[in-house]
Amino acid sequence: MLRSVPSGKTNKVIVCGFQGCGKTAILEQLIYGNWNLEKNIHPTIEDVYSAIVDNDRGGKEKIYFYDTAGMKPSHCEIPRAYLTAADGFVLVYAINNAESFSILDQIKKDIDKNKDKKDVSMIVLGNKLDLQRDRQVTLDTVKNWALKEKVKHYEVSAAERRTLLEPFIYLASKMNPPPGKSGFPQLGRKGKAGNITMEL
Repeated sequence: MLRSVPSGKTNKVIVCGFQGCGKTAILEQLIYGNWNLEKNIHPTIEDVYSAIVDNDRGGKEKIYFYDTAGMKPSHCEIPRAYLTAADGFVLVYAINNAESFSILDQIKKDIDKNKDKKDVSMIVLGNKLDLQRDRQVTLDTVKNWALKEKVKHYEVSAAERRTLLEPFIYLASKMNPPPGKSGFPQLGRKGKAGNITMEL
């Protein structure tokens, strides 16, 4: 099947959440399909991933994913430089860690208060679905919060790439609706790169 090439626009997406909830694992699995759950985990300081992501119209979008350092309850603010350039946000928590979900409200309030753009796209990912029996965050709790905050919620597992496809196709499509375009200044540094075709 023929698919269109990405337009000149590049979206910038900030990935944030509690320390150790699996933000980097999600990006590595999504883009490269090679995340090894046995590998040693080192805290992220900051990484930038470049990817080509399918949208829901058969096209492709270029996205820079900014993988931020893990947050703590005492510090849930996103660096202001990210907020000025962001087109979208991915908020991540772990379903087996109640504290990782409890700080999402603080993170979202910080985004809503300080973002430069009126309309930014956002999804919430409950990671570690493969650890269902250790669940501390009920699906109903998150669904109610997501409904109140008007954000799309998914439960995923960094161990299973197929669970990651729908959320990121949705995000790419939401940031690039057919009729309109939005121009944003490019954000400085580039890092790890990868091209992905995320077919369901």
